[in-house]
Amino acid sequence: MDLMRSDLLDALNDTRPEEISASEAAEEQRRSAVSWVCSKCRSPPAPEDKLRYCGRCEGTAYCSEQCAKADWAAHKVVCKTMRVEQKEALASHEARGGRKKDYNQMNRDTLVWFSKIPGLKNEMEILAWKHRTEAPVVHAHTVQSDTDGSGMRVDMIPRRIWEEDPCFNGTDSNGFGARLQQIFSDTYSFCADKDYVCELSIRNNEFSQLVFGSFNHTTMRGAEIVEALTAGTGAKDLIDAFAWIESQFPAHTAQGMLQTMRTRAIIMHGSTTLVASVPVPNRAINNEMAYMILRLLELEIDVCLTGLRGAAHLNSREGILRDPDPTNDERWKVRLDTGTCVSVKAANFVLIRRGEYRRRSP
Repeated sequence: MDLMRSDLLDALNDTRPEEISASEAAEEQRRSAVSWVCSKCRSPPAPEDKLRYCGRCEGTAYCSEQCAKADWAAHKVVCKTMRVEQKEALASHEARGGRKKDYNQMNRDTLVWFSKIPGLKNEMEILAWKHRTEAPVVHAHTVQSDTDGSGMRVDMIPRRIWEEDPCFNGTDSNGFGARLQQIFSDTYSFCADKDYVCELSIRNNEFSQLVFGSFNHTTMRGAEIVEALTAGTGAKDLIDAFAWIESQFPAHTAQGMLQTMRTRAIIMHGSTTLVASVPVPNRAINNEMAYMILRLLELEIDVCLTGLRGAAHLNSREGILRDPDPTNDERWKVRLDTGTCVSVKAANFVLIRRGEYRRRSP
């Protein structure tokens, strides 16, 4: 039994072993980072390249000069207003003691900072995907003192809200609503099944920028599988989960993770399935598999406790599933909404937050 100690966490933490090639590591890093895309063609920049910005407003990004020229007829409608906003923001920056020549680089560095917050990309995409029919703006915002992104909040602002209140982000961006109306107009090349729009903002330093994101449907597929796993115990859902893991990592890495799940199914949950096959599903196995997928996506899973006997008073209490209990192979740590942590078996919680997931807290 001691060999099982922290085995699931070990398997997850070993998803980037030294033997993974440099190209595989680069591809994994590319998948895990937020990918801002071209305002015209919705493509990310080429490898080792970066987006270029409109020379007038300095706020609209393109992958090439060709896309910038092709978009000018649509972009010029809001470019002038954005240019005015840019000048006002620059003046405010200088009034706070900043240097003019540092302003654009500061904004670029801030975008990079947003892109590196673990789980933020997936949290924004899943939220935007769920509400895509409402023409939403995903608003990711924090304060200047939040150096590690732990205080970041992500909200969904549907069209009916941002049309009524174009300055919902707390700034005086007079052209904000006009830009959004342009983006979601019939003449613009926005596709709700492929793209999403995000407003990134930091209070106290007046940083605020609209960016385009491109949906990674592998992420959405992972979330769909999690919800199927925790809604029932169909064999297909567990098969899909194993296939999802295999699609995300080099074969030797994926097989190591899946073998961990097979071993736990046999030792912890009484599965009689052959070692090399997908286990027979049950609530405990499915919950553990859902945890693995969300952990890889750097997202949290909200649960409700159920079926407890020795601590029946905790049934129906809600909390966040954290990690396997390092002192007991069969149990998991759940942080209740009161802040108290309890240790429960995988069969004693059910997923309660569906369609929307938060990134993992520190």
